[in-house]
Amino acid sequence: MEKILTGIDWINDKATLIILVLLNLIVALQVFSRYVLNHSLFWSEELARYLFIWLVFLSAAMVLRQDRHIQVSAMVDRLPASMKRVVIILGDILMLAFVLVVFVEGIRLANMVRTVLTAAMEIPWSFVYLGIILGMGLMLLALLGSLWARFTGRREERRAW
Repeated sequence: MEKILTGIDWINDKATLIILVLLNLIVALQVFSRYVLNHSLFWSEELARYLFIWLVFLSAAMVLRQDRHIQVSAMVDRLPASMKRVVIILGDILMLAFVLVVFVEGIRLANMVRTVLTAAMEIPWSFVYLGIILGMGLMLLALLGSLWARFTGRREERRAW
């Protein structure tokens, strides 16, 4: 199971990198086209926006998995170890609840707009929401793994599968 989850991490890392490179290339192409060729590409802004949505949610999952989200831990760091563990687990449970709601609502929303096409590129809106669903699904895996590791006492310092 660990190999599968490590493989999923690897795929997410590479997909995020590819999306970031594509996003930069498309924006650079749009700037060049608009200001040098004096011709605007009708699809570039829309595609860049959708790639950015995918990038945000896939990156959020990657950062959560590595336990690198910005956090204010001044209060938690001053707690005794046993209380610190409880507060961290409670935070993970609250985050899990939020991620689960966004995941379920993302599926519902993608299902609602599966036949609606985007304005310029004419792709289904559900493709845009798929990035949210995948990102939240990966965050669910990371949080469940983190909670499992914390409850079993396997790892305390970082998130783990």
